[in-house]
Amino acid sequence: MVHVLAPGPYQDIAQLVLSAWLRSGGQGSAALGSLGEVVDPAHALHVVIHPREEWTEALLALTRRPAKLLVLGRLSHGLATALGVQLPAEWPADWAGHTLCPPATAGGYAESVARVVYPANAPRIAGQAPAMAVRPFRRHDFADEWNNLGYGAITADGTPWSIAQNAQLPTAHELATARLGDQPLCGYAGLWDLPGASVLWFNRAAGPIDSQEWRLVEDFFSCHRAEALPCAPVLAEVPHGFDSAVTMRLDCDEDVESARALWDLHRAEDVPFSLALHARVLADARHHALPREVLAGGGALLSHTATHAPDWGGSYDAAFHEGRQSADVIEAHTGYRVRHAVSPFHQTPLYARLGLADAGYTGCIGGIIRNDPDFLTARAGIPPGSGQGFIGHSQQCMLHGDCLLSDGEPLRVFHEAFRLARVGGAFFGYLDHPFSERYAYGWRSEAERVEAHRRFIGHIRETGGRVLWANASDALDFLSDRAHTTVHALAQGHCITRPSATHRWPLAVRYRGQVVSVTTQETLA
Repeated sequence: MVHVLAPGPYQDIAQLVLSAWLRSGGQGSAALGSLGEVVDPAHALHVVIHPREEWTEALLALTRRPAKLLVLGRLSHGLATALGVQLPAEWPADWAGHTLCPPATAGGYAESVARVVYPANAPRIAGQAPAMAVRPFRRHDFADEWNNLGYGAITADGTPWSIAQNAQLPTAHELATARLGDQPLCGYAGLWDLPGASVLWFNRAAGPIDSQEWRLVEDFFSCHRAEALPCAPVLAEVPHGFDSAVTMRLDCDEDVESARALWDLHRAEDVPFSLALHARVLADARHHALPREVLAGGGALLSHTATHAPDWGGSYDAAFHEGRQSADVIEAHTGYRVRHAVSPFHQTPLYARLGLADAGYTGCIGGIIRNDPDFLTARAGIPPGSGQGFIGHSQQCMLHGDCLLSDGEPLRVFHEAFRLARVGGAFFGYLDHPFSERYAYGWRSEAERVEAHRRFIGHIRETGGRVLWANASDALDFLSDRAHTTVHALAQGHCITRPSATHRWPLAVRYRGQVVSVTTQETLA
């Protein structure tokens, strides 16, 4: 079991990180810990956030026995000294302003001057290269809202998402650096393989829970130095037997019937199709036929709210009624009761998650760099603050005409988004919107849009290995099954148990360098 420890004032961050590990390691695989568990030799896998100075000796004692320690946020002076890390008191002048970036313009993107760089010659976790070589602190692909590459913002504001301290690492242990353009700023991640233990550090209290860098944490605990150190299983998002998994949908904000051209393309390509329905649009009977055809053709319907209100209406009660009314209207016109939702503007505050769960939904798609950073997660599963039975899935890749690049390969950002998901092991999702009388989403014509989708499907097939194409509801059902899979530590190994209503796709479990298929229950030695 992984034990997550933070000083009293930082229990909210501990909950964020605990939630992130449970989304990777399964129910029962982690718990909030205490300093006594760090001292106890029976416990060997730990996450410590902003360690107190007084904890230094206990943490150093942990590193002298077979153990793994992930440190997030500020290093204590004693721990920094032991690891050879220098802690300068001063930051470079005006560095915080370089963590921001302007809105993106049509045909381009915007990135902050500040960025994280993983050097090619850096130490490796379990011999694997990181999913991304460079991560800007902030990136926009549409206005100041969307980052089509999927990750969140690294800030300079003292929140859990902020760089935590000015730390300078020994080169031999520097996994990643924070830079201002070509100039070094501070260390961002470090790895120390000691004789008796391994220590991984990220210079951010929340760590990399909002990007595919999270794969480094999964690999650290599941297979790094597996011959000498304890390990914990990781439940993969991509089902066993597949190299990548993809779902595509249209968010029908103002029109449904205009999606027919893309529906025809996806049928011809044998790719599942999903529609997120804005219930108010269904007041017009012209929009009733296509949803029924999509259902009959193996696609999925989801709720895109009753009124498309920002922030789900601004309160728990509003979110509850938005979800409930939308489900009622969709059922009345299609005969299908939706179980999953897509957040308007991808805004998904905590009260909305709670309201949707109470309205009978089992999952929600959202996640965007502009807001609600705790919902923008590398792995699908139970979001922070939510109860069992409701999951979230972050999908921030928006295939719009005004996001196509005006120079070089127009789709290269989308190619990179898929590559990051594939290498990181994420269930990839992307979206578009049907045309409306008011707005074309940057597409110059229906033919241009259909061709862009066709080319992206072709690229995924060419580079994705064995690809699982899924409609959004089937994907969320599988991810929910995964999120409720339990992992129990045994005297030797672990027992993995899936829920009683086992999904048709086998679960892939990574453990000690192996990938094991789990259909109902497996014991890993």
